[in-house]
Amino acid sequence: MPDLEIIEKRIASFIEDLQNLKKYQNVTAEDIKKDKDLLWILERGLYLLIQNLLDMLAHIVSADFNEKWDSYADINEILVKHSMITEEDKMVLNQMAGFRNRLSHEYLSLDTNVLIDIMNNRLSDFSKFLLIIKNYCNL
Repeated sequence: MPDLEIIEKRIASFIEDLQNLKKYQNVTAEDIKKDKDLLWILERGLYLLIQNLLDMLAHIVSADFNEKWDSYADINEILVKHSMITEEDKMVLNQMAGFRNRLSHEYLSLDTNVLIDIMNNRLSDFSKFLLIIKNYCNL
């Protein structure tokens, strides 16, 4: 079983970060063009949210499934194998991990349209994965 104290601490941070990002739903390219601080807020907020999610899932895989993994894609594959997530969920998590990598390593050429799409259409994905984690951990 994962260390619930660790998971609960991460969940609290995750919920706080998600609530903060929800304040910026319906953001437009014009909003970002006018306010570079907004761009930074959204990039950093999404980075932290995705990283926290991936860390919680990695903790569960390490604690409960005792399987080796080298990448986030490996973690997602293990989660499908153990029926914690669906194939569709795996694809979404892989996209999140890829976007996290772009935020971390390719931030100078980041497509703000992708950022806008996530902010306006995909924040519910984070809530879904939070629920999966909470249900799995009986929280």
